[in-house]
Amino acid sequence: MHTHSLPPDLFIFQCYAGPDAGKTIALSPQLRLLLGSGNQSSYRLDDPYVADQHLNLLFDGTQIQFHTVDNQYIRLNGEPGMTGTVALGVDSLQIGTSLWRLAKSQQPASPENQFAEPYQRFSNFAGIDQLDKDFNLKSIFARIGEKRTDDDIEKAFTVGTRETTPPLSSIAATWPQPWLFGRMATASLLIFWGLYIGAAQFSNIIVIPGLLFIGAFAVPFACLIFFWEMNAPQNVSLYQTVKLLFTGGILSILISLLFFSNVGFLSSWLGASSAGIVEESGKLLTVLALMRNKQKFPWILNGLLFGAAVGTGFAAFESAGYAFVALLEYGSVDVALGNIVVRGIMAPFGHIIWTAITAAAIWRLKGFGKFRWELLQEKSFIRLFLLVVVMHMLWNAGFDLPLLPSIFGIQFKHILLGVLGWVIVLSLIQEGLKQIKKAQKEGTGGPLSY
Repeated sequence: MHTHSLPPDLFIFQCYAGPDAGKTIALSPQLRLLLGSGNQSSYRLDDPYVADQHLNLLFDGTQIQFHTVDNQYIRLNGEPGMTGTVALGVDSLQIGTSLWRLAKSQQPASPENQFAEPYQRFSNFAGIDQLDKDFNLKSIFARIGEKRTDDDIEKAFTVGTRETTPPLSSIAATWPQPWLFGRMATASLLIFWGLYIGAAQFSNIIVIPGLLFIGAFAVPFACLIFFWEMNAPQNVSLYQTVKLLFTGGILSILISLLFFSNVGFLSSWLGASSAGIVEESGKLLTVLALMRNKQKFPWILNGLLFGAAVGTGFAAFESAGYAFVALLEYGSVDVALGNIVVRGIMAPFGHIIWTAITAAAIWRLKGFGKFRWELLQEKSFIRLFLLVVVMHMLWNAGFDLPLLPSIFGIQFKHILLGVLGWVIVLSLIQEGLKQIKKAQKEGTGGPLSY
């Protein structure tokens, strides 16, 4: 039973994973439904783990209230329960083995908005919400050019400690307007340029190691600061972030090398694309090893930041390594720097966002509960993780899209994959902000703010 044509902005209850995937229930205020697999249900489900009468729903116009029938099995955001509420675009309700969410139907594609339908299909496939109509990318970056004093910058960096973490009620659950990352990028590039002058104009080889190190970290670190600024709860200090960058970067490389040494058949079979499987697994396990039991960091935005930190460390160390190899093989600083520059340009579209996505996929399931390894079996996580793995494999694959030339050595497929990755990241940021709003409304999460 599927709903075909839905008017714009209609609330819907939608199954996005599991045996009932694709089923959509149109909702209206005060609508009551009995879901189950039996004939007496007002909406029949096909999931084999759903009882004849499984769940009662009431839509009050803004959210869904539910209670199970005869203590049937159900999970809200991975936690078992018999009653609760499902908020728009925030919560995931597991009925049997299928995952459902409250959403809004979207405007059908039109000549004026020819990308709406492909975007909707991609969002449904990835199991993410589409960006709200009031989303404004220009507004997010509106403060980059504002003049700042040293005091402003010091104050901005002094958040996330026990004394400076804001209480739940004081968190601004609106889109942040980051600007520090722009300052960090500018400062890093100026240092890089200064070291380059020392190497190129004065032929001083002493500055070459610093040149490679700064070049490898400049763009990735600025991108990490962006994720740090987008962490609206402001409950993670810069110290913790940098600590995770280095420890996570080193550990993720060691785990990946261990995997590579034991699954050589993947490299023989898939070539460079095998890194998509090995490295994404290694980076995610690193995030879980270091941060999974930190219950004072329950937010989706925390998971996004933790993944970005580990991805930044991995990307920077890897870039430094590739540049060093180029320097040894070709004996040319220019070749090594060319490698650094290209990888720096591509850094915000690769390892950093890939690991951020997979970590956020776990944190959106974990929420305020304890981490359980069973979360890795949840289909909403598996879908995003596999999507990241495939994007990484395509990134490394030895082909480009036909008839589309590369730009400065950057293939068009890298641009496309990067855009798709950032669509997911922005959707997860939006979901993270909605999670905060929901917690503020319900008054939950206060003790875990730090």
